[in-house]
Amino acid sequence: MVLLTEREWKFITNKWGKGGHQECCKALNFDEPFKDSNYFSSEIHEGILKWISSEKGLDYVREGGSFVVRNLGMLAWLVRFASVRTVLERFPANYSEVYSFGRVEVDNSLDDKLIFKLFDVNRIEETCMAWKGVGEGALLMTKTKGTVEEIACCRLGNDCCEYHVQIE
Repeated sequence: MVLLTEREWKFITNKWGKGGHQECCKALNFDEPFKDSNYFSSEIHEGILKWISSEKGLDYVREGGSFVVRNLGMLAWLVRFASVRTVLERFPANYSEVYSFGRVEVDNSLDDKLIFKLFDVNRIEETCMAWKGVGEGALLMTKTKGTVEEIACCRLGNDCCEYHVQIE
């Protein structure tokens, strides 16, 4: 199960208006009333990402991941005063509050690079792209210059999806 918040829907609505939101819901046969902080199946979440990718393009999936992490309300405001290392250290605990599957490991032992690994998480390309966007959003949120690169992917046979955050 995935904790969907209004941020996912807000991204769609901000980008493509109320019509975009309605199109996405229709494509997913999603007619449940949406309430903030409801848990939904991972298939619904993947469906949202696939809709964004097929209708708008894969780059918008990455942008959506960045948007979600940068729009966490009061938490996003507080994080602006933290380092990206601090944010990444909290990532495993924060992940388990939102998702009921998979796990995250973090390595921040290097001076110029942070590494996060997601196990049993990404089943579709769009999810991989969204997590890259989350990493990019964390950089933006903490005003840290750097890049995010996916180094390994479980969809391609690796034991996890591994992302390197190169800090400039």
